[in-house]
Amino acid sequence: MAEVLGIDVSHHNGLIDWAQVAKADKKFAILKCQYEAKSHRKDETFEYNYKEAGKYGLSRGVYVFIASDSIADPVLDANSLIGHLKGRPLEYGIWLDLESAALRRVPKKEITRLCYIYKNIFAANGYYVGIYCNKDWYDNVLESDVLRRDFDFWIARYPKDDKGLYSSTSKLKP
Repeated sequence: MAEVLGIDVSHHNGLIDWAQVAKADKKFAILKCQYEAKSHRKDETFEYNYKEAGKYGLSRGVYVFIASDSIADPVLDANSLIGHLKGRPLEYGIWLDLESAALRRVPKKEITRLCYIYKNIFAANGYYVGIYCNKDWYDNVLESDVLRRDFDFWIARYPKDDKGLYSSTSKLKP
């Protein structure tokens, strides 16, 4: 199987130069769509990133960061994200971002239960659902043997020399 390269982005990356991303042979982008559960605000760069990534031929997906406030009401959290998406197509679906220090203190079975709550809501709305985490979480925090029956995993790799080359310093308005 050939390796397919992509990026994940949020407001932390500023305005992305999507032409440069496409030129670098990236094929997909996973976008932050909303802030964590407490506010449910839409990420201020989501609309720009969704439109521009598509304009340059990148397949798109989104991620939802699951943290302590997500645990309190995962149904509200998931439905808020669905509301922001407004039925838009996501070729790479929705990824459950499991890296929160607060979530790390939660029992494995509870994290598994949360994953299935999100999956059921997102799948009922026609979206593919996967899990995004790092290798430590996959090996030590999650019930990976259970979850991998129903979820694909995207295991994060962070290169030491990552300079954020796809961020733009321009002041363009989305």
